[in-house]
Amino acid sequence: MAEDWARAEELWQARDPAAYDDWLLLDEATPEGRNAHERLVAADLLYREGIRRLVTGEEGARDAIVEGRELAPIDPDNYLSLARACRDQGLTGRAVEYYRKFIVARPRGPDADAARAELGEIDPSSVAEVLWSEPTVVVTAPAVGPSLIATSAISAVVGSFLTMALGLLVLTRRRRGGPLNKLAASSPELHPAIAYLVGSLRHELLKHRVGAVGDAIQALGRGGATDAQLTFVEGRLFGGEPLMSSWKAHLASFERALGYRLDLRRDRQFRRAERAIARISALEGRIAKREASVERVLSQSYEVLQAFDRELAKLVHHLVRTRVDLELLEGVVADVRGEYAPSLVELDTIEINGPDEIVEVEVFRVDLVLILKNVIRNAVLAVGRTDAPRRVSVDARVELEATGEEIVFLTVRDTSTEQLSRESIYDRRVDRGLGLVTAALTRYDGAIEVERAGLGYEKAVSIRFFRALDGEVE
Repeated sequence: MAEDWARAEELWQARDPAAYDDWLLLDEATPEGRNAHERLVAADLLYREGIRRLVTGEEGARDAIVEGRELAPIDPDNYLSLARACRDQGLTGRAVEYYRKFIVARPRGPDADAARAELGEIDPSSVAEVLWSEPTVVVTAPAVGPSLIATSAISAVVGSFLTMALGLLVLTRRRRGGPLNKLAASSPELHPAIAYLVGSLRHELLKHRVGAVGDAIQALGRGGATDAQLTFVEGRLFGGEPLMSSWKAHLASFERALGYRLDLRRDRQFRRAERAIARISALEGRIAKREASVERVLSQSYEVLQAFDRELAKLVHHLVRTRVDLELLEGVVADVRGEYAPSLVELDTIEINGPDEIVEVEVFRVDLVLILKNVIRNAVLAVGRTDAPRRVSVDARVELEATGEEIVFLTVRDTSTEQLSRESIYDRRVDRGLGLVTAALTRYDGAIEVERAGLGYEKAVSIRFFRALDGEVE
């Protein structure tokens, strides 16, 4: 594993586009693999923020992308978004560079042909160069008679094809993904991406296009829909991009972002929703003719999509909630301790205390783990640089504020005499250590405080979040 990590990091330092895939393949069961995947997620948020700012023309686009680049490799799929953003901003040279990188990294991906066409519109010569740079397969035959050469060459080609086909079949079966809810249950590091994708699907399609016509559909079911309401239904459902094309585009976004571990064809809820979308799409001509018989199909399909929307909302509601308990704290401490051999950082004691009740916070688990790891890592390293006693404690507790709100405190105490203040933490680089903590806290209305600890400890770093209460969360 150490060799795999060294090779992956070397590719990243060399700015090799293959670095991302090497990082992604690192085993998450190892400290190096977990660290790599956490950094990939954090970096991807920065890359996407930079792209968003570039698209909208906001300041700080370059800074966000540079911060992401210093943290982990970029997902090659982002090159296409960067290329299009640069093209639209008139940055033709940069657009060509990013188009080329995308095509080289994903030469046979679902968007490769579109990327080649777009690149050809702004720089036709680059398309030819990229095509010539793609690897080709050369079949050679032994230096014997012509007929034997032909036979051997054909056999080699057929044999190679069958071997490749068999290999792809085995790989496809081994890597075949599953439904979205199962992927979410097994991959906490993907929760932010899943929540973003689900949010886009719900807002842009299920709410804005389908949900908006709910009142008109109910009126149609009662036989009281006006011509204006039917015109509104027509415009909202069938105006602009075709409903099924929009649906397919969202599915493609899921598959690009989440990879082979997801197979929406095996997701019963998505299949049912797609059938409902198809039924609604087929009604366009009949609604235009004001046929009364469309009411039943339209109402049934609408109810299916509303139920699908509620299930997606429930999924995201659970994704953004993390239970803070002894198991979580012990797991994070074990990961941090696994990063350093006892001979490098020797501790006298490390005490862990969980809350006395079930506690949840509205924070993605991957982000909460990232925050805790960096605070605990900072304490362990600081203690390792000082004389004995070398002690660290980690605990979680809930306090009731005068406002009636409940605050969850995650506190890390240590015996290091090194100075640390809240101001110095916020002054640190956003892509390193405690700087990552402050960047993550801003997304969740969290806070960090540093104070004297007492009870045999020198200082305490406390992370604060509002406690998640029962009820639905949009």
